[in-house]
Amino acid sequence: MNTFLDEIKNKKIAQGEKLEAEALIIAQKILHNMGLGMIPKSYAEFLKHYNGLKFDGSYLFGATVDDDLDIIDKNEQIEKPHNLLLLGCNDFDLLCYDDKSAHYKVIDRGDFQVTDEYSENELDYALCRIFEF
Repeated sequence: MNTFLDEIKNKKIAQGEKLEAEALIIAQKILHNMGLGMIPKSYAEFLKHYNGLKFDGSYLFGATVDDDLDIIDKNEQIEKPHNLLLLGCNDFDLLCYDDKSAHYKVIDRGDFQVTDEYSENELDYALCRIFEF
């Protein structure tokens, strides 16, 4: 995740409020009850640094009350493949997590085809891909 964090360090990126442990627990329970699985450990660790980000048309969602960045709201509002957890998006792609395969998937917003796939320990690559770094 160091590459992505280095890339955003000097950019003017809007971010959600500081992550509260209770908010993450509640979000986990709601998403699980929605049938989307749990927020992966690597992404939960990322949320401790940045609880949601938006920059130049790219978004990463978090456990926040910010409507643009709320992971629960966005999983209800944005059309995506069934049973995948939506973590972020840009104008062309969705960043989802497949709990069954334990992979991050970059999915074309138009036809829902998987364009890139990363293991859970490759979160850094998935984040760079969505932010086009």
